Formats: sequence, structure tokens, C-alpha cells
Amino acid sequence: MSKRNSAHEIVSWAKQRLDDADAIVTQVEKTTGNLKDDARTQADAALVRLQASRAKLQSYYEQLRAEADAVKSGVEDVQDALEAEWVEVESAFQSFLSAAEDQAETVRDVVVARAQAQRRSWETSFNELREHAENVVERARGEFDAAIKRLSEEANKFQDRIGEAKDAGDESWTAVKAGLADARYVHDRTIEKIKDAFSKLL
Repeated sequence: MSKRNSAHEIVSWAKQRLDDADAIVTQVEKTTGNLKDDARTQADAALVRLQASRAKLQSYYEQLRAEADAVKSGVEDVQDALEAEWVEVESAFQSFLSAAEDQAETVRDVVVARAQAQRRSWETSFNELREHAENVVERARGEFDAAIKRLSEEANKFQDRIGEAKDAGDESWTAVKAGLADARYVHDRTIEKIKDAFSKLL
């Protein structure tokens, strides 16, 4: 994961990892009892590793959330620690799968639970991004509408003054040009905000 990601994206990514670990631990706890002998011993050892990593992930996630609010540089250090611990989750998970390889239904249940947790996390992230994009677009539209309204008002003032006096024309024309420049600036900024909002959805 890039260090340039926003604090919000990092917290969202960490939550996905935590949800994934929760699903793995829950399903492994349910199915370990189905294993026998050496497979059970190996699965129990993998479960202990998974539970320890899940507890660390929870701690890192909570730390990330606390620090992300202030967007401190420490977020990157916690992210690195979380990524390193995620390697342990994956390693312990693979150990469990190896221990349970003769129990196809057990393996299937764990993998399905993990896939469902990932899907829920992705849907949550997508919905958050979509809501953010809609808010950005709505704010940008409001700013643009206000700029167009100001431009229209200045143009109307200019139109009203055309017939009055020649010296009043220069002042009115300057106001219209300023209003047009302002509207153009707001338009360009609005388009950039909308593009940025939608780029986060892709």
C-alpha cells in the first residue's frame, strides 16, 4: 500500500484486514474441532497464532484510527507494523489450511467465510466512496451555481447601464469581466473536484 494514501483510505484498508482476520478466526474456531490427531494439533497451533495476530491487528487498527484523525506521521509506522502482522495472519492461515487439507468441507467453510467478509468490506468501502463523491459533486455544483448567478447579476447590471452613460460602461464592463473570470475559475475547480471524486470510485 502506498505511503501517499490518505489517512481515511489507510483506516479503511486496516478495517478490511481486521474484518478478514475476524472471519478467519471465527471460522477456524468453529471447524478446528472436526480435525483429529496431528492435524488437530497443527490446527490448534495455527489458531493460537491467528488469535494473537487478530488481537494485534485490533490494537493497530485502533491506534491507526486515533492517529488518523490528526493525520500524524506515526500513521505510516503503524501501517508498516500492521502490514508486517498481516503477513503473519496469512502465514498462520496457510498453516491451518495445510493442517486441514484432508477436510474439504472445513477448508471450504473457512474460505467462504473469508470471501464473504472481504465482500462486505469492499461493499462498505465502495458505499463510503460513493457517498463522498456525491457530497463533493453536490458542493461543487452549489459553488458553480453561485458563481453563475453572480456572473448573471453582473451581466444584467452591465446591460442596464449600457444606455446610461459612456463612463459608466468601463466600470460595468470590468465587473462583468471579473464575474466571468470568477465563474470560469469556479467552473474549472468544480470539474476538478468532480473528476477527483469519481477517480476515487475507480
